[in-house]
Amino acid sequence: MHRDAQLQILLARREAFLGFLAARLGGDRAEAEDLLQQGFAKALATAPQLRDEERLVPWFYQLLRNALIDRIRSRRSAAAREEDWAEHHLSEPETRRQLCACLEPLLDTLPPKHATLLRRCELGEEPVAPVASALGLTANAASVALHRARNALRAKLLAFCGDCADGACLDCDCSP
Repeated sequence: MHRDAQLQILLARREAFLGFLAARLGGDRAEAEDLLQQGFAKALATAPQLRDEERLVPWFYQLLRNALIDRIRSRRSAAAREEDWAEHHLSEPETRRQLCACLEPLLDTLPPKHATLLRRCELGEEPVAPVASALGLTANAASVALHRARNALRAKLLAFCGDCADGACLDCDCSP
């Protein structure tokens, strides 16, 4: 079966694949869409030369299952690292003062939802679920938005503070 034919078969089942992923991601269609696009890209790059449709679709579902497992493992690892860091570093009062003084002006440059999530969940140590509910988000969507907010803030810190913000923001001596 030619690659174009394989792609057409997979694209014809796009909504079914999207529903499969969204159901396993707590209804988060945006994240499901991201995973599906990654799956299509991987399928184009690595699709086996299958001769019949009956083997292609199950193969693609397995590819999507593996992508889901990788995403979940990655989230759990990242959450564990962040929790460990927060537990050991954010509990000291002088650390919190340094963090807040350095980050506050940059938080105001983020989208309001991102800034609120960072202020409440990271600096305020509120659990994600109640903050998500207050913002009209699912816990899953809030976790994804919080992850994106951290990345955006990290990029802004690097642009604002330069190398002193790369892993050593607590030792930063620049004036916000």
